[in-house]
Amino acid sequence: MRSKRRGFLVLWLILLVVVVGVAALVAVGILDLGRIKNSAPGESTAIVKDQQLENLQKVSTSDEVVDIEMDLDNTDLNNLDQELSEVDQALSQ
Repeated sequence: MRSKRRGFLVLWLILLVVVVGVAALVAVGILDLGRIKNSAPGESTAIVKDQQLENLQKVSTSDEVVDIEMDLDNTDLNNLDQELSEVDQALSQ
């Protein structure tokens, strides 16, 4: 009789730990969702858009070779590594 009682106690403890764990995960998910909702619309913390990036995204929708070549000719990658020295300095510190 005691082993049955002990088995039920262990089962209830395991169930309690699982329920508390799920509740904690749900709470963390709700808090993160609230943080996302509070951010400004269109605001992204991962990508910072600049003028050069916007210029690179302006391409024609045509799949004709002439239009593709014109898009390639209009693409300016001359100052692509402009901030490379700043990144090197930040990494060396």
